[in-house]
Amino acid sequence: MSARTSANTPVLIKGALLYGEGEPVDVLVADGEIRRIGTDPVVVDAEIIDAQGQILLPGFVDLHTHLREPGREDTETIETGSAAAALGGYTAVFAMANTNPVADSVVVTDHVWRRGREVGLVDVYPVGAVTVGLAGKQLAEMGTMAAGLGAVRMFSDDGHCVYDPLIMRRALEYANSLGVLIAQHAEEPRLTEGAIAHEGPTAARLGLAGWPRAGEESIVAAAPLLARAAGARGHIFHPSTPGTLELGKWAKCQGIAITAEVTP
Repeated sequence: MSARTSANTPVLIKGALLYGEGEPVDVLVADGEIRRIGTDPVVVDAEIIDAQGQILLPGFVDLHTHLREPGREDTETIETGSAAAALGGYTAVFAMANTNPVADSVVVTDHVWRRGREVGLVDVYPVGAVTVGLAGKQLAEMGTMAAGLGAVRMFSDDGHCVYDPLIMRRALEYANSLGVLIAQHAEEPRLTEGAIAHEGPTAARLGLAGWPRAGEESIVAAAPLLARAAGARGHIFHPSTPGTLELGKWAKCQGIAITAEVTP
């Protein structure tokens, strides 16, 4: 919607291809809602957007963004990240907790939520840390963050693995009672210390410390077992090996609520 258009002014998107398929259609949007999709001509006092040859999709949601605010505004801010998201067709983003200070309290998660509302380009949902300071030692106040203004619905120590199975099980149990999601950074730190390349012939030839597939898969293997024990949902960040995919398939066949994402 252009800057000259009031939020209450209807918008008529003309000639768009829904999902890139079928015949072009016109889409009427009014008061923030889709009011009509069809091929018949529409006469209405609205801003007209010529979408001939364009593909119309629902807004994308990015579950894994690093907006860096607070603390690392020199690299990214909620405003610049929101602008990039909006330009790419995203209408909602989830901001990871590895900020400075860490988003391990309702003070920080509510700040992120408020800044997202102030910027107003996309919906910004704060992700709360699972453990205090991302240290993996003590559970953060998940209930308080879930009940805050930001209403945190996902928790993760992304960038750090919650490698202690007892801590992770307790987090999943709390998540189950709160109706929220725990997302795991799939990296066993003791197997990947100093690693800068995939473990294999190339890394060996170049003298680089290798990252073994077991460094990922050992964490992924534990995730569905712990989720099943707690009756909770789990999510795996950035899997990268065939073994991880096989573990995910096995978990789904067992009826365990595990999802995952992959990066380019």
